[in-house]
Amino acid sequence: MKTRMRRTWATRTAYLGVVSMLVVGLLYPLGAARAYAQLVQLPRIAVLDFENKSGYGGASVARAATDAVASEYQKSGKYEVLARGEVEQQLKDLDLVPPLTKTGFLRLGRALQTESIITGEVNAVTFVGSPKQAQVVITVRVIDIASGEPINGAVATGYSNRRPGYTGDDDTLVQEAIRNAAFEAIRTINNYTIPEATILTTRAGKEVLLNRGIRGGLQPGMEMIVVRRGEEVGRIRITQVSDSDAVGEIIDFGRGIQSEDRARAVYRVPTVQVRAGKVTTEQPRRRGEGNKLLRSLGPILIIGLIAFGVARASSGGNTPVQTVLAEAGADSNFEPFVRISWKTTLFAKSASDTIQWQIYRSDFIGTDGNGNLQPVGVTPGNQNFFIDTTVPRTLSYASLPREGSEDLELEEIDPAPGVAPGRSYTYQIALVYRERIDVEGDQLILFKLSDRVRSGQATVLLPVQLLTPVQRSEDVDPKDVRFSWLATEGANAYRVEVSTDPTFTNRDRTFVSAEILSTAAGGSPVSTERINLETGLLARLGLVGQRVTLYWRVGARNLGDNPGPIPGPGGLRYVWSRPFEFTTQELPPSP
Repeated sequence: MKTRMRRTWATRTAYLGVVSMLVVGLLYPLGAARAYAQLVQLPRIAVLDFENKSGYGGASVARAATDAVASEYQKSGKYEVLARGEVEQQLKDLDLVPPLTKTGFLRLGRALQTESIITGEVNAVTFVGSPKQAQVVITVRVIDIASGEPINGAVATGYSNRRPGYTGDDDTLVQEAIRNAAFEAIRTINNYTIPEATILTTRAGKEVLLNRGIRGGLQPGMEMIVVRRGEEVGRIRITQVSDSDAVGEIIDFGRGIQSEDRARAVYRVPTVQVRAGKVTTEQPRRRGEGNKLLRSLGPILIIGLIAFGVARASSGGNTPVQTVLAEAGADSNFEPFVRISWKTTLFAKSASDTIQWQIYRSDFIGTDGNGNLQPVGVTPGNQNFFIDTTVPRTLSYASLPREGSEDLELEEIDPAPGVAPGRSYTYQIALVYRERIDVEGDQLILFKLSDRVRSGQATVLLPVQLLTPVQRSEDVDPKDVRFSWLATEGANAYRVEVSTDPTFTNRDRTFVSAEILSTAAGGSPVSTERINLETGLLARLGLVGQRVTLYWRVGARNLGDNPGPIPGPGGLRYVWSRPFEFTTQELPPSP
């Protein structure tokens, strides 16, 4: 089977550039802000009028809270907040009156073309301290329209600023406290990562296996809605969690849960109680929390989980690795590559015959006759790493149906494309293994393909080209050195190292600059501020005033990469350039 590149990356980039220039030319008369909004397509959210449960201020306090929350969302720059008039008109057209039911959220969300709706209430307005301060507690909920359930939220308390000798009205203090509470609530919401996962398999209509575990934020007892094409199809509750996967019991089969459905955690918003003027917040408990008997059975549960893992290894369709790392680097010839490595799970270690690891890349999305992704690389089953270079490669891989096969058929890819400098990729790993099954006294051998596990982002970076000080410069003043280089495509952060050690491994003899952030296009000059190496390096080595040969290099990285390039000496994750050397000027001794 052959895969051909119809158009080079450079050609596509040129076409994209021409199209972008035409688009900008057409949109410019409409104003930069409008063009930006059209091109970026921020997520749309609607903020419904809050409810005032405080007993103070009536509708004006609720309106102030609504406007303050909408304003904070707008200022974050992450959302397009729909205008109040548009939301009110849509409610009127749909004959909906808050508070909305789950069906109401779904109808309104579809009409407004938004996935989330913001609701909330003002829980309490009190006055504390001397000088008097207003204290306002608000609850904010982010409602998922597919389920009508909260998927994010916060309870926040805001205080007005202290004003010694203040004689104004209380309403001014309350308004200020509301704004501060809204700021805290939206900051909390934006900092929360909603636990999400993909359904890998279902078992007898009773439980599901998910591709995320503890590192993905999943916890035992967590309830999750299962969504397909924006609509809820069922619900699960997490029962068992490992580092990289989880098992959930189906508590509502709904319209039928399938592989590749998305599961999203239901957020339990804390409750607020006001008793005798005192405000208390209570965190909701998940089912099973606080059970002393279960906690006392910890060792037994651990043994049970190990047995469960072994049992899963014989059932197929499971997670073979705990962690997949994709890390950019450069070889001894300073040619860029990405190293993909992984740590196996109990499932992979207990598989009787591990035959082949298959490595998939985010830009290579072709499928074969069995509906499987085509890999960009393969390695033997006993090897836990793969190097993805810029060179295309020919490979043969095992293509298997989902239920497994008694025969191992190989497909050929000629060629699989290499990586391109300046581009960012994610990877997935899967394992081909052999399973022996006893059937009525006979042994059946099946070849199976495991579940895929995804890596973080890695950006392929060409080492930067150094400019100044030029190679083998002499008589450089160590008290006043400015380093410059040409930016490399795909990088947005740089760091300079200067050392008396040409290998940079002796960290005691190496100066490391602060990180330099730059979005300069590839080939554009970038430079540091002037650096005093006499105080930064030579003084601690006792070399002030002497003629010293120093070596310098620049590391590049993309801040969006996770975990980043392969770590070098000192653990810094950068793709390092070829080093240059220069000699400092010799100064006469102090009189």
